[in-house]
Amino acid sequence: MLLLAGWLAASLAILLPTGARAVRAADETAADKPPAKRATALLPEREWSDATGMFRIRGTLLAIDGDSVLLRQPDGSEMTIEIGQLSRADQHVALRTKRRLARAETPLKLTAFDATARAVNREAFPPLAAEGLAADPPPGSFALMPGRVEIPRADQFDRVGRLIPVGGPAGVVLVAVENVTPGRPLPTRLVWASLKSGKVLRQHLLGAAEIVLDYHADLERLLTLSREKSTAEGAARQTLTLWDVAPGLEAAKPWLSWTAPCGDGESLARTPWGRVVDDRMVLHQSSLHEYTGWDIDASRAAYRIKVAPGRVPVPIVSGGRRWLAVPDIDGVQVCDTADGRIVASFPVGNVCGVGFAPDGRRLAVVQNGNVQIRDLGELQSELQAPIPLFPAHGAAAHRTAVAWAGPDHLLVQSARGLAAVLYSIAQGLPLWRYQWQPVQSGENLDDMALRIVAGHLLYAAPGAKPDVDAEESSGKQGGKLAVVVAVALPEPAVRKAEATLAASLPALITPGTAVSTKVPLGGDHDRIVAALATIFARTGWVYDAASPAVLEAGAVGEGIVRYKDAAGRERQLKQVTPTTLSVRLVVHGITLLGTQFSTDIPENLRLAAGQTEQEMAAAMPPPDVGTLERLLLPATVLDTHAADGLGVSECTADGLVTRPAPSINGAQ
Repeated sequence: MLLLAGWLAASLAILLPTGARAVRAADETAADKPPAKRATALLPEREWSDATGMFRIRGTLLAIDGDSVLLRQPDGSEMTIEIGQLSRADQHVALRTKRRLARAETPLKLTAFDATARAVNREAFPPLAAEGLAADPPPGSFALMPGRVEIPRADQFDRVGRLIPVGGPAGVVLVAVENVTPGRPLPTRLVWASLKSGKVLRQHLLGAAEIVLDYHADLERLLTLSREKSTAEGAARQTLTLWDVAPGLEAAKPWLSWTAPCGDGESLARTPWGRVVDDRMVLHQSSLHEYTGWDIDASRAAYRIKVAPGRVPVPIVSGGRRWLAVPDIDGVQVCDTADGRIVASFPVGNVCGVGFAPDGRRLAVVQNGNVQIRDLGELQSELQAPIPLFPAHGAAAHRTAVAWAGPDHLLVQSARGLAAVLYSIAQGLPLWRYQWQPVQSGENLDDMALRIVAGHLLYAAPGAKPDVDAEESSGKQGGKLAVVVAVALPEPAVRKAEATLAASLPALITPGTAVSTKVPLGGDHDRIVAALATIFARTGWVYDAASPAVLEAGAVGEGIVRYKDAAGRERQLKQVTPTTLSVRLVVHGITLLGTQFSTDIPENLRLAAGQTEQEMAAAMPPPDVGTLERLLLPATVLDTHAADGLGVSECTADGLVTRPAPSINGAQ
């Protein structure tokens, strides 16, 4: 009878507007006497809604039976509702609670995973798909707000490991605090900070010195990594662990650990990378040139994605975690995270960074010298004119962080270090520079500094320096480790300056400017000349042999190759074949733009038995001249003295301190 009444109440709850109460049973005696409350509840009282969001009800989760939840309303009545009738967010709540109940009594143990998956991507780039990809924006709850939170220091060897925006009504940010005590590091500490209240909500200890890789807010699932031996050359073993943890939980509970073998014996990436895709799939950079998709339900590697040898940029997952963009020196492959298959590819060459737009449809691709905007919804559309990156603050040569500040601006990491430049996409010009002070951190700039969520820049500013002598004498720790800050971007002063951007930055070369060329004779001379002709056609420059503006291209000298001989000793080989192709735009002897393309020389190169150094050198491939044909140089080149934009904002513990940039002659 109770179950029938519950289903009746659930049906009425779907039909009645917010605040309506379910009709009680017809029996008046039972109606006058509320049902006895159960001793325990799985979750405290909260609001539940249906898939449309139109109908809502408050209730305490009492039990989960199969595909249904049992809720107790504030008036004491109980109702049963199918999980499939709930909203997407409430379904996540019910399902993750169900999984926790199933795992509650299961002790953590190292699970043996089958790692013998094949690589699903191909070395040759497939043609673009005829149809575009579906947009994959982040969930609506993934948002931040302006605010600041002081992160406490517990030990003098604490370091900020990672900042992960969680969002929600409180504007939560997860700060992973790693400890680097020599020999015996302390357990990693999770600090849950609320931008809305400006306070720390809760702290959790993980029980070991784990490296935090990712957190999935809807699943309340944390992904961590531990290594037995962490060196620049690699690691003997790496173990991935999944945890149930959230600000509302008393403790972080690990429930699955497995060993992630290093793919094909390659060295590991210096900075670990991993993402929780959904309830089933986990992505992890298993080695320097390989990514693995782990199916945790099947306890196996579902697929492997290989990238070209060389310096590997950081991959990026779309907001809804459906698409994975994997860059390397050959281009960008966009893969489906569910099965690893390639759904789009861009052989643009020498890519050093990628970033998904908030709409989940556009992709920013950073090369040496420019940024391309690709529309994944219309793969066959013409390329947007590239946005030039200028030598004064250009992107780092191999790994560049890039983030979208709304639909119309890009923030690109500067080669100068702790700085980034905001670009106007519509005008294709640098607008403003942002710079910050270093934080005691266990992580590099790529993944920690450039965090933009719903138009807010999230960063960590330095806290007070610890008084080591005082701490050692008193045996106590304290003070601020860092201050987590979120600010709206671009700020009002920057938006105002954007209206005068084009007129404020002087251009040295524009479409129609006369430019000469310089290509050394011999070798690939004719192919290089033909490639430069393609660049002239794209930029609109006019060839004039007498022009002081010169576009130079050619192979650069002899390369040095490091290898190991048969005895395992480190050696150097002075190679006869040049390994680098250089391109420069020079005016009166001053380089305005420049980039280089290197031969793909395998790492951990060994001299084969019976092989001579001369034979090894002859086997080395020369740089690919075809890369020049894919190179998109900017048509407009600005005066490098003015290429930092119209001003600078310091990212401080109290927010942004904005000031205009000095003019070329030094006047403010």
